Amino acid sequence: MKFNRFWNVVVAQGSCNSEPKINHRCDAQGNWYYQIYNPQADKHNEFGTEQEVRMWLDQQHYR
Repeated sequence: MKFNRFWNVVVAQGSCNSEPKINHRCDAQGNWYYQIYNPQADKHNEFGTEQEVRMWLDQQHYR
């Protein structure tokens, strides 16, 4: 269930201004990471794993 919620947030980027925007990016060294923009706090966060993103989403009450 949580997996579906995670990907629903990823797919629905931009559908609501208060929802976090999640991007899966690759740095210059070829390392993949997740970048999240939280419009409610006007802050960017970066995480190395999907699990870290899920924990952050749970802490932010994006349910």
